[in-house]
Amino acid sequence: MRAAFVCSLGLVGALLAGEYRCRFAPDEWRAADWQLVKSPRWPHRGTWFQEADAIRNATPPDATPEDMLGKRAGETYTSMVLKTPFAGNLTIAAEMSFDHRMAPLVVLAPELGQDEDGYPEYREHWEIVLFDEGINIWHHTYADGKPAWRKAAYARFPVEPGKLHLLTVEIRQTRNGREISVRCGDRHFGYLEPNLPERLHVGLTGCEGVNRFRSFRVETGQ
Repeated sequence: MRAAFVCSLGLVGALLAGEYRCRFAPDEWRAADWQLVKSPRWPHRGTWFQEADAIRNATPPDATPEDMLGKRAGETYTSMVLKTPFAGNLTIAAEMSFDHRMAPLVVLAPELGQDEDGYPEYREHWEIVLFDEGINIWHHTYADGKPAWRKAAYARFPVEPGKLHLLTVEIRQTRNGREISVRCGDRHFGYLEPNLPERLHVGLTGCEGVNRFRSFRVETGQ
C-alpha cells in the first residue's frame, strides 16, 4: 500500500488571483493550498493516498463495496477545500472516477466550522455528486448542532465505473439569482440556487467507495 497523504507534502501547484489548477500527480500539486475537512455526520477525519497520477480516498481494507455504501460509509469520507475562497462567477472542473457505484464530488462551502476538538468541519455546504446513475446535488445545512440535507437537483443517466469522467460545475449570477449548472460528457443541466452565497470555498470529496481525482481547476469572472 502506498503511503498515506496527511496534508504536509511540499508539492507544486498553481494558486493565482482568480484561478487555481493542478494535476494530482506527485510533484504537480501543493498540499499547503488545501485544508482537510471532516463531515459533522461522522468522527472519521479521512486522508488521501497518493498514486502515480491521482489521489484516492482512504477506505477500510476489510470493507466490501456494499459495506462502504452503507454501514461503513463514514470510514470512506475524505474531503478537502482550497484555503483561499473564491467569489463571483466560477467554473470548477475535476477529473474523477469511482471503482464501484459512488461517490466522488465537488464541494462548495461558504464557511467552515470546527468540531469539539477544533478540527475543521463542514456546516452549510453543497455537494455535486457523480455516481453510476448520474448526478445528485445535495444542500447540507447545520442547526442546533445537527446536520441535515436535502436533494436540491439531479439528473439521471448511466455513468461507467472505473472510467475517468470530467465533471464541470459553473456558478453564475443571473437576473433571477445564483445558478448552478453541471456538465458531464454530453449531459448538461442546471437550476437556480437562491441560498448560494457569493463567497465560497471549493474542493473535493471522496466517499461511499474508492474514488480517484486526477486534476482540479477553478476559474473566476467568466
